[in-house]
Amino acid sequence: MKEKNIVILIPAYNPTKDLIPLTDELIKNKFKVVVVNDGSKNETQKIFKKLNKNVILLKHSKNMGKGQALKTGFKYILENIKCQGVITADADGQHLFCDIVNIANYMENDLSCVVLGIRLQNKEMLLKSRLGNSITRMVFKAATGKKVYDTQTGLRGIPFKYLQDFISIEGQRYEYEINMLLYCARNNIDFKEIKIHTVYIDNNKASSFNAVKDSFKIYKCILKNSDLLIGILFVISAIISFVIDFLLVIIFNKLTSQMPNRDLALLIDVVLARIISSAFNFAINRNVVFKNRANIFKSLLQYYLLATFTLLLNYTLLELLTVRLFSFNLVISKIFVEIVLFIVNYLIQKFIIFKNNTLK
Repeated sequence: MKEKNIVILIPAYNPTKDLIPLTDELIKNKFKVVVVNDGSKNETQKIFKKLNKNVILLKHSKNMGKGQALKTGFKYILENIKCQGVITADADGQHLFCDIVNIANYMENDLSCVVLGIRLQNKEMLLKSRLGNSITRMVFKAATGKKVYDTQTGLRGIPFKYLQDFISIEGQRYEYEINMLLYCARNNIDFKEIKIHTVYIDNNKASSFNAVKDSFKIYKCILKNSDLLIGILFVISAIISFVIDFLLVIIFNKLTSQMPNRDLALLIDVVLARIISSAFNFAINRNVVFKNRANIFKSLLQYYLLATFTLLLNYTLLELLTVRLFSFNLVISKIFVEIVLFIVNYLIQKFIIFKNNTLK
């Protein structure tokens, strides 16, 4: 039998005994197999000792996380093994030999994309896994525009040409796997999804995935610097700025209540409130929403030019809609204009004012 040109990489932390027959079958069928012992407990060391002698066994002196175990394996393969690509698989018995072979067969003919072994949501999949996967799938789609059915699958085929880049991706634990998908989405690396069996042994007790802690890290990674999060923060910044402006007008109006010229007093109230609220909005948008490092004076000038333009456009559009061209209802027109100008403001701030030197 001809030796396969695909390496199987298995990160293992306290693996089940299922690791032994799986690796035996892989070796028997001429796959190169790399197992990374990620600081497993003493009681599971006997499993590693029973592995086939042809398995390449790497070891962390302490538990460093699945992401770091994958990076350790990628680095070793990159430096020591010539191959077409790598298939990552789990050590808890969830990934069957036949599914690994199907992904390997696909990779032998196509090395242009990352291959994902996807588990269909059926009665075999645990309820918490179905729920978690559904939520993550929706959040991932909203954040990247890319549709991935099973974002949490550990069975993945990675062409050799991507290994070096994948080593530099952030993350040491389960968040690393979602960062891999995010990297692909942002760098236009296509996904190929292949259906695999859904296997849970003893209700998946062998898994070291912490549903709360690790899920939080995953969602944090998805939302970090995504258009979805930026949009949400932009809306929050606008709402807070509006509230500040509203409250300051009331406060200043109280302070200027004794001025004989009420028109001048109101003008002062509105201008001072807008200066403070807009300064707050600029600071939040620059430092929190868009995380911009460009020249602050240039950004400030552009921001207030935009504010002036927006104010004039607001008045012009309202006049056209309610007086000159049409006779639309003022309230409806105002709502429409504000929505349009909000979108315009967001796009100009994102792609012009706060575009350069944004944080990664």
